[in-house]
Amino acid sequence: MQPSLAASSASVMLTPSVAAPRPLSPAAGAIIANSNQPLTLIVANAVVTHGGTATYTFEVATDAAFGAKVFSKTGITEGGGGQTSLTVDQLAASSTFYWHVRADAGGTIGQFTAVRPFTIGPAVTVGAPALLTPVNGAVTAGWPTLSVSNASRSGPVGAITYRFEVGTSSTFSPAVVVATVSETPTQTNYAPPSTLAATPGAVYFWRVTALDSSNGITSTASEVRTFTYANQSAQAVLAAQEGLTLWPGQQPPGTTGNARMGPGWTLGQVRSFTGLNFTNPPIEALQLFDLLDRGMDPDGAIGWMQTHGYPTTAVWYANVAAIGLQFQYMALVAGAWELVLRVGA
Repeated sequence: MQPSLAASSASVMLTPSVAAPRPLSPAAGAIIANSNQPLTLIVANAVVTHGGTATYTFEVATDAAFGAKVFSKTGITEGGGGQTSLTVDQLAASSTFYWHVRADAGGTIGQFTAVRPFTIGPAVTVGAPALLTPVNGAVTAGWPTLSVSNASRSGPVGAITYRFEVGTSSTFSPAVVVATVSETPTQTNYAPPSTLAATPGAVYFWRVTALDSSNGITSTASEVRTFTYANQSAQAVLAAQEGLTLWPGQQPPGTTGNARMGPGWTLGQVRSFTGLNFTNPPIEALQLFDLLDRGMDPDGAIGWMQTHGYPTTAVWYANVAAIGLQFQYMALVAGAWELVLRVGA
């Protein structure tokens, strides 16, 4: 017996038809920052007639004909709110890709959407900054200025900032201070506020991380270094590091905080113009600076040393704002006292 016309019509009516979904994001020709991966593809749900729930197939390729697919996933359940989305695997930076999606329902395979291209931008990398000063294990006069060599970088980086962390343990939990500083040429510095509470004699840990916020990039952290917080002047700390006492006899009057050290006071061995090796900075220079730091003028500082049991060869040259020593001179430059090695008699 032949099936009735009504039965045949019912069979046809039960077969779903599936319209292509509509691509929403990314837009055709979109340029997507590499740091914004992983990328999510979004389509407006397909229209399915005569019932049935659609599932979706997403494809991404390096060519518009999809002969070189780099990502494909089928059977994706339709999403709510009229949209279906899928996050794809990490794609290569500095590359153009093509994507399309189709819907299937009730055995009916729908058509793919129009092909849309998009480009993943170049990779951005930011290296860990290198710590400069203070050196590991240093004893500092109060809070030191923390300095780093600027981080290496590649790609179209944005503005770089540096996160300085100081803590009482290498885990930095909790941190004593966390500060973010904008990058400056060559190296970047951070000086903790002098009012920040500290424990004299305590060991502090510090590290620095570079950040490119516009690209969402955070470098690996630098190495961790330590310093010991000493509640002393810089000159007293340097003397102690040389195994000396700044004032073994009579103590000078006044309080420190009136003078500033410039370049040249780094602890180490140097060679004079006569070929003599000596420890820098010499105790004589440290004592003179301490008196200046206590508010004395150069002639007054030299005179105090000569009359209180601390012989000195120093001479104040007011016309050039310098104190001459045996192998060095202390020069007042831009408000700071530089310690400079003499190159000849």
